Amino acid sequence: MTSTLSSRPSNVALVVLAVVVQTALAQAPARLLVTVVDEDGTPAAGLSREDFTVSAGGVKLDLVDVTPTPPAVQIVAVFDNLAVTQRQLNAGIARLIGALDGESILDMQSVDGELDAAIVEAVNDLNARGAARPVVVMLGQATEMARSELQSSQVRGRRRAADLSGDLDGLSDLLAAHGVLFSGVSVTAVPLPNFERLAAATGGRFERIEAPAALGDTLAGIGRELGMQYVVTVAPVDAEGPTPRVDMRRDGLSARAAPYPPRR
Repeated sequence: MTSTLSSRPSNVALVVLAVVVQTALAQAPARLLVTVVDEDGTPAAGLSREDFTVSAGGVKLDLVDVTPTPPAVQIVAVFDNLAVTQRQLNAGIARLIGALDGESILDMQSVDGELDAAIVEAVNDLNARGAARPVVVMLGQATEMARSELQSSQVRGRRRAADLSGDLDGLSDLLAAHGVLFSGVSVTAVPLPNFERLAAATGGRFERIEAPAALGDTLAGIGRELGMQYVVTVAPVDAEGPTPRVDMRRDGLSARAAPYPPRR
């Protein structure tokens, strides 16, 4: 009697393989991008595993590794409706460049169309370049027509600052999928919670300032943070569960963290 060994996997084998793959993915360590600053807002250098604690839903997680990120970043700065003079902008950009690692790259991108589309374009640009540490920095904000009691024929296009609109969840997912950090600054008294939420979701920082004179200090602070961050790796966590919380053991230090999946 002869027997034949088929090279085609059985349905049972396929099911088992799928379960194994799903289990492996579920058990993959989770990575967080963490920024740590002192009481003056200065990024903290030289930290190690002993300085961090991570928890989720009140349960302490096992810390696998803490590694400083490479200091050099590649930035696309999206410029739109920033309420400063050209001189103030140039000085602010100079402060940002001065705070970055010498190997960093900064490109400016003006907005032609909707602001959310410009952010997508910046992400795609960074991804096409294969940037190791891609960052989008937003300089400015959206605008909208200001309400007026005058008849429409008497309104002459007066505009005011507005929050980011569009598919915010889609933008957040796109940034996360490509490991792109989003930060920025706007000079306005108008609340901009969508910008702030988008930055927080990536481990970035969006500052709303009311005085143009503060632009340079704000951009320098963002630049210093980009040059001193940490990738904190923890034991596998439930993807549907709460986002892990990072706390510091040292007094005077605070942490800002966000999921940091490998770049695609």
